[in-house]
Amino acid sequence: MQNMPENNKKKNVVFELFMKCVVVVVIYTVRVFLWLAYRPKVIFTGNSVKSSRLQNPAIIIANHSSMLDPLMMLAIFFHKRSIVVAKDQIEDPHFSWALTRAKCVIPCDRFNLDTEWALLAKRELEKGNSVIIFPEGKCRYDGLLNEFKTGFAFLARSTGVPVLSVALDGIYKFGHRTRVIVGEIEKIERVKGVPSSVHLTERSEYFRQKVWTYKLQALNLPYTELPPAEKTPAEEVPN
Repeated sequence: MQNMPENNKKKNVVFELFMKCVVVVVIYTVRVFLWLAYRPKVIFTGNSVKSSRLQNPAIIIANHSSMLDPLMMLAIFFHKRSIVVAKDQIEDPHFSWALTRAKCVIPCDRFNLDTEWALLAKRELEKGNSVIIFPEGKCRYDGLLNEFKTGFAFLARSTGVPVLSVALDGIYKFGHRTRVIVGEIEKIERVKGVPSSVHLTERSEYFRQKVWTYKLQALNLPYTELPPAEKTPAEEVPN
């Protein structure tokens, strides 16, 4: 009888190892599928970044108009990276079996005040891994951009790690090459203490406008002005 708990513990260890192997296989399979199905065309616009295999860690931000965007970003920036994912999605039984076992996932509670994700992201950056963040917090389907939450700017300013702006055209259909525009590496000056919320808001809007410019480029559209965040409230559409 005393051996039963021991046996159960061994079974659980074996099961977890098996599931982690399954998740690794799924990750590589999804990456191959995305490259074959949507043939992403990655365009580097500047001189500071010429490859998706970044030489130094960065905070990678991107627009969010499709549920496939996170998978595409992970497929492109495949080496030494983590991604911030909504905690409610991680807890969703449809995805939790994989997301809870994927080493690259950083959970973030988007409905409550959450600072733990920033600590986890800081550790990833210190380990030399880039961190992928979607500052809008959720998908937007009308072609505009939601307000950029300031968490990425706070992380960049407090750690001194640069920000890399990326735009996805958000079109995932057979026969279309998904276009991805990668911008320049930019730093937000590092300061001691708590950064000013006003400055963080200004920096977030600056990068929102930059990602908007790249998004239009990804869509092969002429430049049109993006109204400020307060004039483009979030859609009332569930994720």
